[in-house]
Amino acid sequence: MMKGQLELRAATIDALTEEDGEVLLACAVFVPEPDGPGRYRDAVIRVKDGVTEREELDFPVLLDGGSLALDGDRYDEALPWPLEAEGEVALLLVPAESSEFVIRGSGIEIELIPAN
Repeated sequence: MMKGQLELRAATIDALTEEDGEVLLACAVFVPEPDGPGRYRDAVIRVKDGVTEREELDFPVLLDGGSLALDGDRYDEALPWPLEAEGEVALLLVPAESSEFVIRGSGIEIELIPAN
């Protein structure tokens, strides 16, 4: 698959759950297309050994931006795609209408849900 990015600005988090040591974010992210403007796609972001530092959220949460720190590399406003990596993770998410929060862990994986 071609390398690209998933934009965090205007992404929507539909749910945040914690199970089996992972933090799971069900969300819709904007995927720029090389031959056009792009489109929103449903995705699941998994943070291994995840710990959230957040207040209570009312879903869906519209994001105004964010960043990812992964083993010393930093990605602002967009996540690299495809992404499946082990290492120190700090995913900062900035909601449009509430306080920013961080998800920390030891690995990250992003899965785009196939379009019907």
